Parts: sequence; structure tokens; C-alpha cells
Amino acid sequence: MRHWVIDTNVVVSGLLNPHGHSARILNAMVDGRVKLVYDARILAEYRDVLSRPRLRLAPNKITAFLGALHGPMLVTPAALTTAGPDPDDIIFLEAALTTGDKTIVTGNLAHYPPDILHGARVLTPAQAAAELSQGAGGPARPG
Repeated sequence: MRHWVIDTNVVVSGLLNPHGHSARILNAMVDGRVKLVYDARILAEYRDVLSRPRLRLAPNKITAFLGALHGPMLVTPAALTTAGPDPDDIIFLEAALTTGDKTIVTGNLAHYPPDILHGARVLTPAQAAAELSQGAGGPARPG
């Protein structure tokens, strides 16, 4: 099983478009191929962003997603002194570094330049969906 941190933009995209790569990642969470890794700050961001009226997300979709978080992996990451292009996204990196997979799935690659990753890897939703399609094996490790 993969232990991935899923950036909020992927969650939003997956809830808005049930047929895209992001939705495949959320479905993999539901069927147990991916364990979502998060902390209290990420959960707060999910709640805040998903409830924004401009997204027009159905309340039942929000409730179902948030309700599914009881089984995933709540972590307490160590704070990094790293500064990235978007300081708000460091929380996702901190959470990813608590796991063996050290993986963030995001649509914002520019927010995670190589010099701040501390050994973490970053996948786009398309890359993550392709990795999930490869079967039940563990994540491909960067060389």
C-alpha cells in the first residue's frame, strides 16, 4: 500500500471531475490502494477549501470525503525550516517526510522545487494514476 500526501488541488479536482486522474487517486484511497497521509493543518485546509461556495461542490461529496478520513494516516510531522515558492504548501512536504514513501501528489509542481524536497518525491495526478495502473507493487523509487 502506498502512503501518499494528496495536495488540496488534487482533492478538489477529483471531487469536481469524477473521470479524471485526480478522481482515480481518490478512488484508490477508497479501495485501499493508497493510504492518505495528513496532519491537522492539512485537514483544516481541506475543510476550508472544500467548503468555498465558488467551487460549488455538493455537500454530500464534501461530507463523504471528510468522513473517509477516519482510516487514513494522521501524522505529527516535524517542522522544516525550508522555504518554498508557496509557504502554505510546506505542510504537505512535512507530512510526506513522515512516511517511507515520502510522496506528494499535486497539480502544482512549481511549488515543490527539488532543492526543498529533503528526499521526498512529487507526482502529478497523471503520474500517480499511471503508477497506480502498474499494479499492486510499491512505488517506483527515484533513481
